[in-house]
Amino acid sequence: MKILLALVMLADLSWQLDLEHAWERSKGSGVVVGVVDTGVDDGRPALAGAVLPGAEFPELGTGTRDQLGHGTDVAELVVGVAPEAKILPVKLSGNSVEANAAIRWAVDHGARVLNLSLGSSSTGSFDEGLRYAADNDVVVVAAAGNAGRDMGVTAPANGPGVLAVSAVGRNKEFRPDISVAGQEVALAAPGDGVTGTGKSGTSFSAAIVSGVAALVRAEHPDLTAPEVVGLLTSTAEDRGAPGRDPEYGFGVVDPGRALNSPVEHGHDKFAWLACALAALATGALLFHKRGKKR
Repeated sequence: MKILLALVMLADLSWQLDLEHAWERSKGSGVVVGVVDTGVDDGRPALAGAVLPGAEFPELGTGTRDQLGHGTDVAELVVGVAPEAKILPVKLSGNSVEANAAIRWAVDHGARVLNLSLGSSSTGSFDEGLRYAADNDVVVVAAAGNAGRDMGVTAPANGPGVLAVSAVGRNKEFRPDISVAGQEVALAAPGDGVTGTGKSGTSFSAAIVSGVAALVRAEHPDLTAPEVVGLLTSTAEDRGAPGRDPEYGFGVVDPGRALNSPVEHGHDKFAWLACALAALATGALLFHKRGKKR
């Protein structure tokens, strides 16, 4: 029954994002997506052959076995969007020192996209690892935060160089009962009951965007991480207030449009690079302002 539910959810997600159109161009082949989370179990059919050997931080002797299921749900969504991508599982159960070490390990072991579906109220706690990822040209995607638990966009989504993702429903309307909003939000993606276990949250919206980033990196391997971000934000479906807003960021991610848009055509390229700079700078700017107030 669980397998059938997962298949139904993935089919519905494919319909919502028009993934069949995107897959005509890319399925994420050759791209490694690091998933820093609760671990990943490769026993689910969607993950068969997709999970690479990983690591745990700190080392507790459990490997990357996922006892909570959260990281596995995230990984399943990434490959649901990018079926030929590989998952690099990094199990995190430690403090900020371990978190930064986990990010570094993922980057050093080949992650070209890094998914951080986790959150902390301690602003700046992930910044060392985030800067390392940025210095090594890795696209970093993070969950903005969940309504009812978080007061606003949390770390690492509010950190430097991070693509913060909020959640929308099946009709692409922002879901304030699921997701927080904030100036740091750069993109939105489905987050209402999108997992094979029926869970909702920005963790899963971020996983979807990580999958789309993998599609783009496979199709355009020469693009830098900021250029990938610029392409995703400039081709997003604008919702809510015109332009960027705290609920949708630049809009709902659009895989087909991102993959079928030209990436090097004079002024067009400068337009989406400007989006990238805006998307990636917001977290760092707001962090700097908060730091000055302390």
